[in-house]
Amino acid sequence: MKRVSVAELTIFDPQKKYVLLPFFRAGEPLENGAPVWGMTLRAAHSMRFRWNETNGVRIKMLSEIAGRGQKHALTPVQLELIHSHIVYDVSSFSDTFGLQGDGMITRQAELLPVVTVADCMPVFLYDQTTGVFGVVHSGWKGTGIIGEAVRMAEERYGADPRNICIAIGPHIRSCCYVVNSGRAEYFRRNFCGDCVTPYEPERDGGEAQNWNRDGGTLYRLSLEKANLAVLDKAGILDENITVADDCTSCCGIFGSFRRETSGVPEADKWLGFTVQAAFCGYMPL
Repeated sequence: MKRVSVAELTIFDPQKKYVLLPFFRAGEPLENGAPVWGMTLRAAHSMRFRWNETNGVRIKMLSEIAGRGQKHALTPVQLELIHSHIVYDVSSFSDTFGLQGDGMITRQAELLPVVTVADCMPVFLYDQTTGVFGVVHSGWKGTGIIGEAVRMAEERYGADPRNICIAIGPHIRSCCYVVNSGRAEYFRRNFCGDCVTPYEPERDGGEAQNWNRDGGTLYRLSLEKANLAVLDKAGILDENITVADDCTSCCGIFGSFRRETSGVPEADKWLGFTVQAAFCGYMPL
């Protein structure tokens, strides 16, 4: 498994608006015409997307990113997210018009599949043999969606999971993701036992008690471990997985629902955080 840090790419440019990274296969970066994966950062401002809204900041930012296409400008393929396991196989930018879901795969090199994240995990995939690539949005409710994307790549394009490269992007990590016993049990039962560990107020501080509405035991949740369990079950080789170690809640270069809405009244939380665009396509690094 290859580990990378997105934050390190911004050391000399703290106002960087987006980053691009390669897929890795057997520990080596894929270059020479392979797609790359990336995401916008907090400095780019919110990439929020709804079909009934117009986000001029997003339109301008995605136009700049898509303009980096290797042969010509790419065409963004957009989707209104609903925290589901729904993945679309797209061949045209119009295939998702008006639709809701949380992932896309394609083999069309002129397309730029885009989802949005803000603490949730973006997961990217690419199969060098068949050329299928894509991205999914995996929040806690959607954990397992990358398994659906791999299954679809197998069924629709004949992809072999042993050849598929995966990149797990920045997301809220267990250092900041504290959940109640119900959610912890859901993950322990459906994914793996070690993706949850007890939260210890004496050692970790008591601020997380603010999130404990049911008065029970609190746990730290690792979305990384849960998704690695999904990938292992799907047949993905560990040597073809890249993991970004950055925590979106800890690091201020990222948008974060939990960090940016801390202390905000519940009714207003959805208005005041930075949504990021996560994308995958054929662009030079």
